[in-house]
Amino acid sequence: MAQRDWLGRDVSGGKGNDFSGAGYDKPRTSMNTNLGTNIQRFSAEMSKVGFARPNTFRVEVSHTALPWQPRFTMSCFQAQIPGNVIATTEKDIGFRSVAYQRVFSDIILGFYAGDDLRELMFWQDWIDDIVDKNTNHFNYYNQYIGTVTIYKIDRQGRDVAWWKLHDAYPKQVDPIQLDYGTNDAITTVNTTITYRYFEHKYLERPGGQNGQDNHNFDGIEVEKQKSDYINYNQKMNQRIDSFKELREQLLGDRTYDASKDPTAGQPGVARKHSNGSESTREGTSKSGGAFYHI
Repeated sequence: MAQRDWLGRDVSGGKGNDFSGAGYDKPRTSMNTNLGTNIQRFSAEMSKVGFARPNTFRVEVSHTALPWQPRFTMSCFQAQIPGNVIATTEKDIGFRSVAYQRVFSDIILGFYAGDDLRELMFWQDWIDDIVDKNTNHFNYYNQYIGTVTIYKIDRQGRDVAWWKLHDAYPKQVDPIQLDYGTNDAITTVNTTITYRYFEHKYLERPGGQNGQDNHNFDGIEVEKQKSDYINYNQKMNQRIDSFKELREQLLGDRTYDASKDPTAGQPGVARKHSNGSESTREGTSKSGGAFYHI
């Protein structure tokens, strides 16, 4: 008796025109091999770096007094890495929507509250600095903004990346539910943080996780940036001094060395200066550069 599948095709004989036949529904050997290879490659790669865990992070708030910073860092049990949102226009007649603004969405921070409720007092005092609780008058913007930095760390406690929220301040402190039936629960303080923008940086572990990483370790990157900044300042100062000397020569009544002029033109072309005089190329100086008589 012929064996048929759920579509009514004969699967008891050889392969037919309707792709029926014994074993037609078995997975291809090549597909099975590729799948196993991909899984092994993925497993080997992830065993080097590991998976990121959402419970390894720390948060630093700029307005926190120095003696209380370790407590606030440890008591923060909930945070969010800020997302990226682009505001777009409505679809036009060509079914296109155009980006016109970047939107920075608010984040929520959660803190375990101590028995002295200092975590709650901190955020409520900050809000009182924004809006006077007696007069309902708003403070100046630059008087109540701060920064919030979120660090993502690995399971060894090393920094992997950070996000720094600029011009941040608390927008809302959630109500705290009190209940006789929650004897073993811990009181938490949740606050909504709004900010103007954020900057971020992904860091490399010393030497790279697998020895071949395109990112830079924070300490090395900082030193490199300092060195580049110093070199840039030196070059800019040299250029400023050169242009100051050039200006003095152009405005003064003396021979002008065109070898120091970055805009020196071709021979025979007269130049007008700010004092109304003209200069033409007449010869070559001892140093080999052209000179002008002002």
